[in-house]
Amino acid sequence: MLLSEVVKVLPGQLISDGEFRCLAFATETEQPAFLTFLEREKFLPALENPHISCVLTTAELAERVPSHIRGVFICERPKAALFEIHNHLADREEYVGKSFPTKIGKDCQISPLAAIDKENVIIGDHVTIEPFAVIKGRVIIGSDVVIRAGAVVGCKGFSFSKDAAGNNIPVIDTAQIILENHVELFEQVVISTGIFPWEKTVIGENTRIDAQCHIGHGAHIGRNCLIAEGGKCCGNSQVGDHVWIGVAAVVSNRVRVGSGARVSIGAIATKDVPSGETVTGNFAIPHRTFMRNLKASLAESTDSEQLPPCGQAENS
Repeated sequence: MLLSEVVKVLPGQLISDGEFRCLAFATETEQPAFLTFLEREKFLPALENPHISCVLTTAELAERVPSHIRGVFICERPKAALFEIHNHLADREEYVGKSFPTKIGKDCQISPLAAIDKENVIIGDHVTIEPFAVIKGRVIIGSDVVIRAGAVVGCKGFSFSKDAAGNNIPVIDTAQIILENHVELFEQVVISTGIFPWEKTVIGENTRIDAQCHIGHGAHIGRNCLIAEGGKCCGNSQVGDHVWIGVAAVVSNRVRVGSGARVSIGAIATKDVPSGETVTGNFAIPHRTFMRNLKASLAESTDSEQLPPCGQAENS
């Protein structure tokens, strides 16, 4: 796509034209030749990303755009402009892909009370979908998957832009959700759809997700993971294989949890968790550090309780 073609819907000035294949944030490392935005000076280093081919930016920053970025468009609100372009392209086949009738595999047990979109869903063989489950959007379900009552696959992602007056503007979700073979979603699990067409939400093979968990847009959950009741993996988080996420634990957006790691009950992981590490607490830190700090705190509390009241002699 040409930058000059998609910015026709926007107020602003085209400084130079360029081609791009998709839209993405500047930190994206896997998508080639993408259009992004730059709104604040402190994020200028992100434009050194060699995958960026075009940028929407302000007049003040335009002269500082790296030379490898061919297409430059200046406007007052670059981030909002990126989402406006995305919303404008969201119904085009060349951007989101061609629609097709929903396909259902062999020997599936699907409740007549389940709701499944008539287009863009692929369901493998031996799949069970219980009453009041909802499958919508662009969803691929592998074989031997179980989706229990009330689960929603294809929930609207919590993504919004702002207009000039500060009002919330919905961003259209266009990505796929992929449930690999032998995945099981328990009651009232919610899985959100990603914004950009390439931003897949993936649940890896043989992973089990307990009741009332939420998987955010663009999250990738590895194979053989266990996510206990009420656990949350926020948008674009990355969870490796054989990971345990405890009851009501949270993996914050864009945080990476390495394979074999454990996020303890109620923990809030705001930083990357190395493979094999166990983290505990809010905000989460290595479990041994947490326990050492807790013991020290308890000992200090016990010592202070044994002290005499202020002004009272010890031998009174």
